[in-house]
This record gives sequence, C-alpha cells and structure tokens, in this order.
Amino acid sequence: MHWRLFALSFHGFLIRHSFGQTSQSSCRSSSNDDQNESSSTESSHHASSCTAWKWDLDSEHRCNVKRISLTDLHAQFKSGLPPLFEEPLLIFNNNNDYTVPSPFSGCVHSVFEDKSSLKNIIRSLPENFNVTLSSSNSFSTHRRTISLTQYLNETLLAETFPHQLSNETWYLFGETYSDDWQHMMADFCLPPCQTCTKELSALAFGIGGKGSGVQWHTHGPGFSQSIHGRKHWVLYPPHHKPTYDPDYTSRYWMEETYTSLKNKMRPYECTLFPGEMIYFPDKWHHATINLDSYTAFLSTFTTEHGF
Repeated sequence: MHWRLFALSFHGFLIRHSFGQTSQSSCRSSSNDDQNESSSTESSHHASSCTAWKWDLDSEHRCNVKRISLTDLHAQFKSGLPPLFEEPLLIFNNNNDYTVPSPFSGCVHSVFEDKSSLKNIIRSLPENFNVTLSSSNSFSTHRRTISLTQYLNETLLAETFPHQLSNETWYLFGETYSDDWQHMMADFCLPPCQTCTKELSALAFGIGGKGSGVQWHTHGPGFSQSIHGRKHWVLYPPHHKPTYDPDYTSRYWMEETYTSLKNKMRPYECTLFPGEMIYFPDKWHHATINLDSYTAFLSTFTTEHGF
C-alpha cells in the first residue's frame, strides 16, 4: 500500500482513538442482539478490553529512577556520561523542547522524530518494505517476516493483554541492521556518552503497540529513547534476578507479580515520554511495556568496557 493511502486509512482511526485513551473507556453494555451477533473471538477481545486491570496502562506510574536534564548532565560530564556508569538515569531535554540542539553534539532530535512518525515512517523506507519481527519472550527465539504496512495495521488495531503468551506475540525490534534501516536512522541523535560514536555504537529501532513489550532479560549497557508514545521500564541490579516465566509477557508480570510485591521489593522503574531516554547499566535486568498504540523507540548499544 502506498504511504499516502496508508496515512489516509488511519486518519479517522487516530482522530477517534487518541494514544492516551484508556481501554476501559471503550466498554459499553451490549444488547442481547449485539451479543448474539458477536463471534466468540470478538466477545473474548471485548471482555479483555473491558477488564479493570490491577496495573493499568493509562494510570500515572511511579518513577524512582534518577532524572537529569541534558544541560545538567553536560555541566557534570562535559564529554558525556562516563563508561560503565553504575545506576540507571532518565535523561530529558530542558522544558521538553526537542527542537533545541543537544549541548553535546548540536544534533536536533525533532528531525528524526518527524522522520519516524506514523505519518512519515512508510515513506522513510523503500516501497513495499518488509520487516523481520521477533517474539516478545526473554530469548526472542522466533522470527516472522511481513510488510511494514501489515505490521502497522496489526499494531495500531490490537492491544497486547496480560494473558497472551509472549512467545506468540510479535514485535519489531532488533532486526534493523540493513542498509535501508541504517539510512533511515542516519538523522538520529546519538546519546550523550563518552563512547557514543558511530564506530562504537549499534542502533536498533523498534515499534510496538499498546501493551506490548519484552519480558525480563539482560545484556550490556546502553540507552533507549522513546521517539513516539510512552514506554514503561522496570529494572533490577545484576544481583537481584527477578522471578518470571520467559514465555509470559512483561505486562503479565506487571499485572500478576509486580502488584503483589511489597514496595521495598519493587524494581527501579519509570515511564519514558516522547523524547526522553534511559541509560541502562551493564548486566542490569530489565523489561519494557509500551503504553500507546504507536510506540516508536530507538536503542543504542554501547561499547563501554576497556575505556
């Protein structure tokens, strides 16, 4: 589908469904005739969308991750965050104005923001572009290849609920290393760290729908920036491995495990709003949950050992 037709097809959808709308707001009482005409699948979906979840995507969530502005970070570390920083940080631009050049690189975030928007993402990549999806479990073991247009259709119109298995839930992230993807990400502003150079960084772009995310996992250090939509992060230090089932979704963990934990046992956590980024330290356990229908983000995996 041509990008203009795709954008037009979702214009009415976006007007009717703002990205911050709660799932409960769509609930209504159905007449007997409506119920009789509905299929069992539709009824199941309607029931899921009307459930009062214990951990609600659209509520305000706590943030116990240290927040620091780009200006204050620059004042503290002129050349950027030093390698192997020991705690997570949420980094934001002053007054949330992302048209202002970064004090570290002079790069303007709003350029890539526009390029990766729902309106422009289709035309930022070749026509009939295919994407490789990964399963959302801890090991991302399965792959599926479909067109970007089809994936966006599926993503915008579906919500991932807690009872869905993560090894049966598809997600665009981590398979964005081709020349076409690299060209698309060329305008991205690298994070403010001392080893954040093109030679020492690997970029991975992602798009997820409401309720999607990746279950607990761990790897080396880096940054992740929310470009469009909100994304909730939960983290534990290396010595505190969370208990979870790798084939259940991160939303299931928030719904069933997180809500049962005492406050002192709950993880580091914070919601990234568009333009904000998080630094995740080396070997920290983390999981993510996308809170909006079109959540686009970009992670920078850094080389920090040996510096």
